[in-house]
Amino acid sequence: MKNYLKEQGITLSDLLSMMDEDKEGIMDALKKRVHLNERQSRMLEENLTSKQLNLLLFVIQAFYILNPSGLYKDLIIEPTREDVMYGDKVTFEGCKMILEALRISTSGLEDER
Repeated sequence: MKNYLKEQGITLSDLLSMMDEDKEGIMDALKKRVHLNERQSRMLEENLTSKQLNLLLFVIQAFYILNPSGLYKDLIIEPTREDVMYGDKVTFEGCKMILEALRISTSGLEDER
């Protein structure tokens, strides 16, 4: 992700400052891209900051939804698209995998179904 942002000529803080800071708006955008039930949505909203949610949203959009190849510069994106997506949306478990790859704590995101 750092390499991608550098190529685009922006910093992570620039990117996040341009994104919505309102958690409700961020959650609406995530719900369009992620299979979430109400409980899962509430867990994400309660346990992550607006910046963390925006970073998750950016990674999902840029590296998984808009990039069906699952590759960046001929390298496989980890976690893989097949591991995080079901159909055209990311799964809740996929969100947790992405967050872990971004070194964001997934504490409090236990899905007991």
